[in-house]
Amino acid sequence: MKHLLSGLAIVAAFHAHAQEQEMARIAAQPAVKQALAYIEKNEPTTTANTLAINAIPAPTFAEGARARDYAERLKAAGLRDVHIDGAGNVLGTYHGSGKGPTVVLAAHLDTVYPAGTDLTVREKDGRYYSPGIADNGRSLAAMLAIATALGDARVQTEGDVLFVANVGEEGLGDLKGVKYLFSQRKDIKAFIGLEPALGAEGDPVTYIGTGSRRFKVTMRGPGGHSYEGFGLPSATHAAGRAIARIDDIRVPAQPKVTFNVGVVQGGQSVNSIAAKASLLIDIRSADAPLLAKVEQQIKDAIRQAVDDTNQRWNSKAITAEVALIGDRPAGQMDKDSLIVKAALAAATVQGRPALLDGAHSTDANLPMSLGIPAITMSGGGSSGGYHSEKLEWWSAQRAHTAPQNVMLTILGLVGVRGVTAPLL
Repeated sequence: MKHLLSGLAIVAAFHAHAQEQEMARIAAQPAVKQALAYIEKNEPTTTANTLAINAIPAPTFAEGARARDYAERLKAAGLRDVHIDGAGNVLGTYHGSGKGPTVVLAAHLDTVYPAGTDLTVREKDGRYYSPGIADNGRSLAAMLAIATALGDARVQTEGDVLFVANVGEEGLGDLKGVKYLFSQRKDIKAFIGLEPALGAEGDPVTYIGTGSRRFKVTMRGPGGHSYEGFGLPSATHAAGRAIARIDDIRVPAQPKVTFNVGVVQGGQSVNSIAAKASLLIDIRSADAPLLAKVEQQIKDAIRQAVDDTNQRWNSKAITAEVALIGDRPAGQMDKDSLIVKAALAAATVQGRPALLDGAHSTDANLPMSLGIPAITMSGGGSSGGYHSEKLEWWSAQRAHTAPQNVMLTILGLVGVRGVTAPLL
């Protein structure tokens, strides 16, 4: 067994070295060198695009204005077949020779912030503060820079690069955009999504997709006056028992699994016995069986809370309805998979650290779950304060390196005419 493992390690190292050689040839090709230089030289323009794109509100389910603006930007970048599909995604194609695979580069249009959020940018100590600027305004601008650089340098690819600005990645969007994309397109052979680096140093590659299941729990009871009807069971009391039981669930640290009761609503007034109460629950893990196990524990806790409340008030009036409102499949690429090795090689040949990130929940979850090679890469720069209206920030420090890594990775996957065949 020891000799077998050593042999496998040698084979993996050989393939990694071979991919680095292929990537080095691509990076040295004159047109590709020009495109890489374009990305670095034009970072000020990409930063300006980041600010301009982020200034257009794009709450989940209301991304239309940003989508229309982005479609015009993709047309100006020289992409062909630019259009908005039935889900609201913006698509544009960088065409190759037709002798290679179709690879998607995607960044989501939507933000977690509701309509009416103040998107004014504040600049302080080299950081730009604005809701959504990191997640995902910067990634949209980075994707635009890559499209423009390829066209400006006239890089000739074998396969097609399908640029997608998709809707519905955040919250209850439930990966609406990529789910629609993959239901319509059966020719996609690989997928790269762009997101902020999520606090990690450098430009890491995410190869593990954290799955999530989300539920709305609705408790119902008879309702009544708090004094005249005292003795009737309350839906909010039942919800409280459910929360307490859920809070008592113990989960392992590894594999990581989390749960959260994020929203609690119910009741009519201070002197009314509540006829209705609701909970929004989020459960996450990259381990699908563990995710299912904790889901069942939470459902058991809800059922027991209903029974306890009815027993306490000698009633059968309290009921609970559990409705699935979000389902992000878990997924994972092998560390030695071609797409992961290609992304790491892209960094290595440019003299940068080849970094792997931990698990995250992104658009790449969906293609991973379908068996399609998929990763998430950084849109560039550094950032923090995600999903916090006052604290979200992005910095342009060395922001050009991530788009360069992404472009090289894509070129490795689709192949460059006269230089290398597609790695896929």
